[in-house]
Amino acid sequence: MRRLDRVARATAASTVARRRSSSSAPSARLLDSILDRVARAVPRADDDERATTSSAPTFAVGLSGGVDSAIAAWALKRTGARVVGALTRNWDEANEDHGDERECSYVEDRKFARECAEMLRLDDFVELDFRREYWLDVFEPYVEAFESGATPNPDLECNRRVKFGALLRRATETIGAEYLATGHYARIDRTSGTPRLMRGIDETKDQSYFLASVSADALARACFPLGETLKTEVRDAARALGLPCAERRSSAGICFIGRKPFGDFIGEYIEPKRGAFVDVETGRDVPGAPPHRGSAAYTVGQRAKIGGASKPWFVVGKDARTNVVYVASGADHDALFSTTCAATDAFWVSGAAPRGVDVGARLLAKTRYASPLTPVIVRSTSATDDPMIPSRYSSSYRSRESRDSSSSSSSFVVEFLHPERAVTPGQALVLYDGDVCLGGGVVERVGPSLFESKARV
Repeated sequence: MRRLDRVARATAASTVARRRSSSSAPSARLLDSILDRVARAVPRADDDERATTSSAPTFAVGLSGGVDSAIAAWALKRTGARVVGALTRNWDEANEDHGDERECSYVEDRKFARECAEMLRLDDFVELDFRREYWLDVFEPYVEAFESGATPNPDLECNRRVKFGALLRRATETIGAEYLATGHYARIDRTSGTPRLMRGIDETKDQSYFLASVSADALARACFPLGETLKTEVRDAARALGLPCAERRSSAGICFIGRKPFGDFIGEYIEPKRGAFVDVETGRDVPGAPPHRGSAAYTVGQRAKIGGASKPWFVVGKDARTNVVYVASGADHDALFSTTCAATDAFWVSGAAPRGVDVGARLLAKTRYASPLTPVIVRSTSATDDPMIPSRYSSSYRSRESRDSSSSSSSFVVEFLHPERAVTPGQALVLYDGDVCLGGGVVERVGPSLFESKARV
């Protein structure tokens, strides 16, 4: 740990005071409103008998150098809590050549995180190294999934294994914090004994999808101060406080890739192999299309930028064994839509599958972070005698964990009540009961597309 320089604190405090004095009344009302909402997210002593009751609780706040974590730290400090800023290093940029436009530069993150910690007069600021954990628990499985033809999402594993795994343990066992707080837009309901993960109020920024694999035990020690705020309010609050990160662009996509084209990045870990674009309508190579540089660089639903093509083509599936990328003409082609999928590696916030799955539970689902909630019927694999026939255009995916397990209890089948676009093996399928995030699983295989179903009639 490193104690913040007292002179820097005093200078920062006076700067914040001057800026606050010139702030407008609407800004002051906004800050007060945010504080009122944050107070509802802060765990109380009676929420957890293990919490320290004789003094203000200590929060380790995962400072990223961005606006969300900075406002989360500011609000917790204003509630009277002891706040320790924790900057984590998860990725070793020395292994990558991203030029001068590195979107997730650790050096830049560190600069902004430290400046915010000083201006907000946090009680301490620590830097933690989790590069080894991230590589072994997140990145290696990520590359392995791409090799098998899937399109994984590393954010769920990062949250489960690094942020609310390794970081949470370090925060509570070494830093001495009762809770780990982050700038995620999600909520935790602690009224029923077992913590429940809830969607954030800002529907455009809700991040419960990325937190769906975090267990209730970890959520008991977690805090999401911004769950009841809007992103626009958080940005305006940072401006009113004069924070250096106020205008900093929010991260987007997968952090360790930065602005580098995804095909170039994944090609550094999976040997690119030239292959054909095949038209699902004809079953033949797209006329005049040059070979692609490797199927790993493509995901279902994206536009396949085929040089010389007179019409837009979209990826509807791929076969890792043959290195074929299947495409169809048009963003709404029937080959992009399916009504069933099977998921494995189930993760449930409460530790158990939702009630009614054995007979068919009606829930809501997200197949990707940006996808809207859609109604589904969910059945455990053991509850159906009719194995789902997979699409001929989509590779099946099984993680190392599911291959090593013979149990079917971690698998389930989903029926979409409305055809769902671009369901993709390797992506998380997250289930909801209203605003409550229940957990989910990883898409293992996708059922026949509407195009295939019509062709069989």
